[in-house]
Amino acid sequence: MNLPKISAAILFILAVNCFISPVYASNLDYYGIESRIQEDTTVLNYVTLTFNTSLEKVDYRLRYRAYNIIVESAHAPAECENYVTDTTLVSCKFINYQNYDTTSIKISFEVRDIVKKIDEDYEFGHFVPMEENSNSFFNIIYLPQTATLATEVPNESFSPRNGEMLSDGKHIMVYWDRQNIEKGEDMYFSVNYKMPQDNAVDVWGIGLAVVIAMLIIASLGVFYIKTTRKQDSMKALMPLMKKDEKTVIGILSKHEGSVNQRLIVRESDFSKAKVSRIIAGLKERGVVGVESMGRSNKITLKLKR
Repeated sequence: MNLPKISAAILFILAVNCFISPVYASNLDYYGIESRIQEDTTVLNYVTLTFNTSLEKVDYRLRYRAYNIIVESAHAPAECENYVTDTTLVSCKFINYQNYDTTSIKISFEVRDIVKKIDEDYEFGHFVPMEENSNSFFNIIYLPQTATLATEVPNESFSPRNGEMLSDGKHIMVYWDRQNIEKGEDMYFSVNYKMPQDNAVDVWGIGLAVVIAMLIIASLGVFYIKTTRKQDSMKALMPLMKKDEKTVIGILSKHEGSVNQRLIVRESDFSKAKVSRIIAGLKERGVVGVESMGRSNKITLKLKR
């Protein structure tokens, strides 16, 4: 038996395997999560992963069963498969990835049975495992439209307590913005909230609800002022928007936040149908307002950039 030749062969095989394996470590440039809690406690999620290098394959794992999974690639075309049991694995392979400098995908999905009712309150919590280093991490949670935070002191309703708050006039939002998250630095985020009671309440109950609502509004005002000094509403939401949506927002900002829809079509070079779809999505998310003006619409930016 020729041991030197066998050893050399083994080393060659190991070297080849190391070379052809996809490289994941230390290249996740941005990791964004947007969670929208519905009144029926279903949670709509939008995850954005942006790598500062071109990858052949990306795997994304969830500890929960996901439904209605949709994956969009912003760069190289991707072939994705979903493996769903009590957990979920989204696995994407990229075609002609060598021709690109970066990798970016957006994953949308629903999660059910994750919001728990505790006495009269509801709690939404989700675990975020960090399988790669990430230069930037952003997580935002939208409460249902009629929901309020569970406590009078706002940051006692969410964890970690160093989160920040926003409001688009319809939803209360809690978000966390972090930098330089290391692999293995797993995180857990939760928000406790209340929903309006279905049963009639007495006069004292109504009075107490009014007092609590006033305290919450006052607290939100203080927190909103503090938040806008650090990062305004539009800046917080921009990383989660698609490229076409950012183009429309840019046109609105250039024209002081209000413009005729026909002008957006002309300056964006998008079709009328495409602009209508983009504006409908932004309107649903509370980013723009739409006012009918004859045969066209006046589009107004509701959140300050």
